[in-house]
Order: sequence, then structure tokens, then C-alpha cells
Amino acid sequence: TKLYDLNLKIENMNCEDSVNFIRTKGVVKKIEINNAKFDGIDADFSELIFEDINVSSSLNDCLDFSYGKYEIKNAFIKFCGDKAISAGEISIVSADKVNISNSNSGIASKDFATVNISNSEIIDTEYCFQAYNKKSEFSGGFINSKNIVCKFNKKFATVDQSSKILLNGENFTQSMWDNKIAGTRVYNGI
Repeated sequence: TKLYDLNLKIENMNCEDSVNFIRTKGVVKKIEINNAKFDGIDADFSELIFEDINVSSSLNDCLDFSYGKYEIKNAFIKFCGDKAISAGEISIVSADKVNISNSNSGIASKDFATVNISNSEIIDTEYCFQAYNKKSEFSGGFINSKNIVCKFNKKFATVDQSSKILLNGENFTQSMWDNKIAGTRVYNGI
């Protein structure tokens, strides 16, 4: 499927995904999703540019990307039951000007996925970042973060041995960052 300046507004969906892009290329100009029973946006095997995203109240992931290349130019994502942005299975996600709030996890990268995020804010989440290996046929995930502010409730980040998180070019290690920000529950990475 090829998209040209698509605009969508979706509310109160009971499907597994409110919208699922499969083998799709193009530009999503604006997408608004409210009250998804499961995932808000799911995209697989696609190459998409999202110019403006607004997702509120998904009981699972708000954005779930796999096997593709995805660009987010501006997004407001809130009240996600699981992850605000989930990248997996060799996907590449680039995000700029993202505002995430009231979700279990801000950004998750797993199974050879790469997430590059900049100029964004993550507030009132259990975790800001998670990078890990989920499926045995893959390895870990990678997150490259620049100019991020995060206010978390539980833990700033989790990363396993096969994964990596860079914060403004500095490698995240659990012991180093726990000493800096664990008590404040705030990371101001600008």
C-alpha cells in the first residue's frame, strides 16, 4: 500500500490494533487515536513518515513498530498501558519532538531494533527507556537519546547484556546512572 498525506481519527476500537500498517510506504500526515482496547498504532514491514501523532489511552502499546523504517516528526502519546513506543524485530525508528506521559514505559527497543530519539520529554512513566532481547532468534535493542527530559516513577532505564543505550553520546550503565538520578527520579539530558 502507498499512502499520500493520510489523515485518520479513530476512537473506541476493540480490535487487536486500532490501525495496522502492513507492507505500507508513504506519509501519514495526521493520526489521532483515542481509547484503544489493545495497541493504538501497529506497523510491520513498512516505511512510514508520521508527521503528527496523537494517541491517548491504549490499554497495551500506543505505538508498536516491527520490521521496517519509521520516522516520527511530532507526537503526543499518553496513557499507554504498556509501552508508549515499542520497537522490535530489526525496525529502525527515528523520533523528534515526542511528548510521552502517564505510561508504563516510555521507549522500548528489542530484538535488533534501533530507536533514535531527540528533543523530547517523557514524564510520569515507570521507566523512561528499556532495551532488551525478547525473542531467541534475535539479540538486544539499541536506543540513542539526545536532549531528553524524563521524570520517572520507578526506574530510569533497564538494559540487558545484549543491548545498549546512549544518552547524549554517553553509554548508560546501571551503577553509574543510579548514583546520579535514582533519588531525584528526574533526568535532564539537555
